[in-house]
Amino acid sequence: MNSLARGFFTANKESGYSHVRILSEEPDCTWDEVNQLALDLPRGWYELSRILPQDRVEFTRDFWLDRLPYHPSAHPLIFEFFERLDDVAVVLTQKIEGEPMDAELVYSLADHSSFFRGKPPAGDAECNEMKSELDCNLPRDYLSFLKMHNGFGKLSEMGLLEIQDVPDAKRSLTDLILRSEKRIRSGSSEVDPGALIPFYESLGLASFQCFYRDWYPGSEMGNVYFSGIDYTISDVSHKRSWTENLAFPTFSEWLSCYVQGMTLCI
Repeated sequence: MNSLARGFFTANKESGYSHVRILSEEPDCTWDEVNQLALDLPRGWYELSRILPQDRVEFTRDFWLDRLPYHPSAHPLIFEFFERLDDVAVVLTQKIEGEPMDAELVYSLADHSSFFRGKPPAGDAECNEMKSELDCNLPRDYLSFLKMHNGFGKLSEMGLLEIQDVPDAKRSLTDLILRSEKRIRSGSSEVDPGALIPFYESLGLASFQCFYRDWYPGSEMGNVYFSGIDYTISDVSHKRSWTENLAFPTFSEWLSCYVQGMTLCI
């Protein structure tokens, strides 16, 4: 695990962690021991922590590429992301003494420039409950990713919302727009605020990457960026500028750009 990630996962007052365990560096810990400490730790993650760092990277890479529906531009970028890693570490953290520890997978870049963090997967019941509450068919690749990580982000920002937080985030975003009394537009077209389903929040900006129920560039909903600064969303009227405007036909394309270091603000 690189020095930046190791510095973040340090048990002290500054980090807010009272206790940190890097399972990948504890060869003698048993499943029974850690399962009692971290109730959300998947057994597969524990098994992952038992193998060598490069094997962890390759195994996790193949898992991502196998689970996500194939996309000709997204998959090569995801493969490239894993080529830049030196480790995928299993980390347990605790903020309050006596409470269960939380499990994360930490994706550590070999050049020490950054790291990504993923929470344990969502279950089928949670996905079905969200789909029912939102009353729409969410993109298959997004649902597939939730079953790998229900919450994902870079450095200290866990920007990809946990599945249970998406309906509340949608209501909050709709209320925010309606209270502003501003008309949201994509290019020259007016946007119904209720058509935006946020799945990623930019920390401190009141800005979101959202599925857009009125934009189907392919067989499923595309996603756009909503700016909480000027109350605009990505202009989807010109295909050549989609990526530049943070408009993506698929969740996989957004994800592949995000792990490549895309700046999520326009």
